[in-house]
Parts: sequence; C-alpha cells; structure tokens
Amino acid sequence: MKLLTGLVALLALSSRVPAQEPVLFAVSPLVGDTIDAAERDSFRLFPGIARFNQAVFLATPDSAFYARVSLGRPDSLGHVYFRFTRIELDRIRFLIENRDLMTGQLASDQNAVAAYTSFWDMALSAPIDTIGGRPATLTFTHTGEGEVTRLPNTVTAENRYRWTLHGATCGSVVGGCLGAYAGYTWLEPGYYEQTECGTTYVPPLYRVNFPALFATTIGVTAAGAAAGYAFGESEDHKPVPARPAGEGQGWRKGCVGGCLLPAVALGFLAADAAQSTLYGREQNGYRVENDPNELSLIPPVLTGLCVTVELVTLSYQIGRSIDRDNAQKAEARRRALGR
Repeated sequence: MKLLTGLVALLALSSRVPAQEPVLFAVSPLVGDTIDAAERDSFRLFPGIARFNQAVFLATPDSAFYARVSLGRPDSLGHVYFRFTRIELDRIRFLIENRDLMTGQLASDQNAVAAYTSFWDMALSAPIDTIGGRPATLTFTHTGEGEVTRLPNTVTAENRYRWTLHGATCGSVVGGCLGAYAGYTWLEPGYYEQTECGTTYVPPLYRVNFPALFATTIGVTAAGAAAGYAFGESEDHKPVPARPAGEGQGWRKGCVGGCLLPAVALGFLAADAAQSTLYGREQNGYRVENDPNELSLIPPVLTGLCVTVELVTLSYQIGRSIDRDNAQKAEARRRALGR
C-alpha cells in the first residue's frame, strides 16, 4: 500500500514539472541570440524576407534548431519559424564572422553568389507556423524597397490553364478520331472511272450523322479539358516560389510575337490534315453526301485552334522562364551586394 501511495505521489509531482521549452542561443558572439534588421542587412542574413523585424535562434531539448523570424511592426508582429541543421548554422556563423571576406567574394565571384543564393533559397524554403508545426500561412506583400517575401509561397491558376489546354488539345484529337468512326457511315468504296482525260479516281462516299459526330468530338474534348483542369487544380495548390521583384516581360512578349504566325500556320496545317484524311481514316480523300454547309469542318477546326493556342502558350512560357531567370539573377546580385 505504501508503495502504491508513493507511486501516486511521484506521478502527481511529475505532472507539475513544466515541459522543457526551447532556449535561446547565440549563433555567433558577434550578433548574440537576436538578429535585428540592421544586423540582418549588415551580415546578409535571411535575404528576400519582406517586413523583417528580428530573428532569434532557438534550441529544443531534442537538439533541434530553429530560427523564429518576427515580421511587421513592433506593435503588430507576426512570427514564422525555420528549422536549421547544425551544418546550416555553421554556414551562417561563417557568414557572420567572415563578413569582409564574403563581401569581396560576392562582389567579384559569380560562383560565390550562386552558392550564397542556393543556400538561403534552400534554408528558407519551408517556413512553419510553430516549432514542429504546419507550413506557415502568413501573408505579406512586396515592400517599397523591392524586397520579396517568400511567406507564404504563392498559389496560382497557371497549372489549371496549362493542363486544361493540354487536355482539350488531346481530347480534340482523340475525339476527332473517334468521331470519324462514330459519326460517319461508309456508303460506297472509292473507284476508278474512265473519262475523256484519262482514268480518274473517285473517292469513297460517306454520310455524316451530325449529332453523333458532335457528341463524340465535343464531348471527348470537354472531358479532356475537365480532366486537365482537375489535375492542374491539384498542382496549383502546391506552393511555388514568389515572383521575383523586377521581373520584366520583354522575352515573353518577344517569344509570343515571333511565334504567332508560325503557330497559326501549324494550326491550319493540323486542321487541314485532320479534315482531308478524316483523322487518318482515309488516305486519298473522301466525299460526304449530306454536308452542303460543311459543318463537318468544325472538329478539325477545333483541333487546329487548340494546336495554335498550345504553341503560343509554349512560347509564352519559354519567354517567361527567361524573364524570371534574369530577374532572379538580378535579385541574387542585389542581395549579395546588400542593396
């Protein structure tokens, strides 16, 4: 009985012992355990975070290391956390304690700039809202000085557009092929006839069922677009890096302008090939008995239009990638020089 009473007392006592909390530690004697905005700029720490107020380094009882970054004004602060490995902390300590050396290297050595940028991009890629918590959900905008916030990473509608277009293009081709069989009835084969000018080939004759043709081609196109949209929506909800400051539009406009006429020409050729071969069903032409208004051209035209838009979109994405890469390089140079 005494043993049971002692165990109960021991459990009660242990329940009153507070859980161990993270403790502050100094990553370097030069900055102590708190890095203010002036020290951040002077030692080139935590680049690219807008509304930076201060950062403190914390060590947990299980030997994990975090930086708690405070954002905003002193009277209205938000907090976000980043986890660091001991190796990453050693690199930060090196940056602090070799400031003059790093200033010279970053001003003259592009490899040093690339290594510096890569390190911080990786270190700041996964903000969380608490120690051991969920991805951060803080929202901040660009500052007047051109800094770029990465908190949180942005969500776009870009993938929805892109994958909807891919799905519609594939659907128009597949739907056109299916419609060539579901919507056309073969009436008579092709044959050769003798005329005054010699032997002439008369292509095979078809009858078109417009409801079946349009239901198949447009239905499969719409299904492909819907599937692409659903896939793109899931991709859009994955965070992506924030758009770099100063990103221009010169390359994307130039690529779209240069691609427009070739894209229209290739779209026309795709539509003509689909129409003239009945999406590959006939190789030497065909006739349609009941299409005086040429409504059967709608599916090939839809395919050609999708091809044109695909090519223009691809050109835009190539140009935007170049614009973004140039802006990121310029931003890396500004950060490396402390501007």
